[in-house]
Amino acid sequence: MRRAALLLALLASLLAASPAAAATIVKRDHAGRPITFDVRVPGVDVEWYASLLRDAAHGEEIRRVTVRIVAEDEIRRHCGAHAGGCYARGRITVPAGRSQAIAHTLLHEYAHHLDRATPVGSAPEPNGTPAWYRARGIAALVRDGRAAHGYARGWERSVGELFAEDYVQLHLRTPHRIRWIGAPSGTVLAALRRELPAAPAEPTTVPRTPLVLIRAGTLERARATVLPFGLLAEGRRVVFVANAAAPRRAGVRGRIELRCDSGLWTSRPLGGGIATARIDVRGLGPDRCAVAVRSLGGTPLAYSAKLRLTIEDEAAARSGFTR
Repeated sequence: MRRAALLLALLASLLAASPAAAATIVKRDHAGRPITFDVRVPGVDVEWYASLLRDAAHGEEIRRVTVRIVAEDEIRRHCGAHAGGCYARGRITVPAGRSQAIAHTLLHEYAHHLDRATPVGSAPEPNGTPAWYRARGIAALVRDGRAAHGYARGWERSVGELFAEDYVQLHLRTPHRIRWIGAPSGTVLAALRRELPAAPAEPTTVPRTPLVLIRAGTLERARATVLPFGLLAEGRRVVFVANAAAPRRAGVRGRIELRCDSGLWTSRPLGGGIATARIDVRGLGPDRCAVAVRSLGGTPLAYSAKLRLTIEDEAAARSGFTR
């Protein structure tokens, strides 16, 4: 009994110390409506997500959505093997970080929420919005078998996905992901602007910001979390910071590492009394690299980590980052 009680106490302490504990954060849109975030990763810049939704075309339905932010390697578990994000019954799930791809995904998934809140006559859901439905000629596309309400003909032929991609084009200068039909015409975008509350007059480019990727979890002995990335040109700076949830607990020991194909290798200890480990290297690239958090001790290592990639001289930058 005593052994079982000690085991339960240890498990409870690990869960309490876990850096992936959820937090509910409420932001407001320009009209004061709440935008609710369920944050599962520490260190997330929630205001970045909120600003995208705040400036997006929306109405009262924004009160009824929750944006769940998870570590990128958790997206598959929540959304499926090939998804970058997902929407279901008033909840959007997107990865932690800041990038053009995440901005596109967030607005795409919000479009599904807007679609669900906006009926189009007797047309089956998903069906977009009434003016968009008419301007895109959806009824004819469905009648001819080129599109479908639902996924009977695949992701690219789904009316809901077509609406979501068109909605993104209203806001961001990013590629339209449905190739067979392509980006919406000016007529379709004009119909959306007339129909949707506070739709922007022109799409914008996501401002160049440091690429920030976040991980969190618990590692058993001799296990590691590895995050590869590419640096396309010179003048890149890599900052990798990790925190141990209980650095002084007996047996908690690990390290963080940075390795590159050019031969660069550096590491810092984590745990064993050290709460934070940091690697900061300038003047990198072009190169292929990876950072890792590695557990070395006999006790599971609960950690959170943030990778930040920046261009040291923005004015001289000729290209960005790949992953």
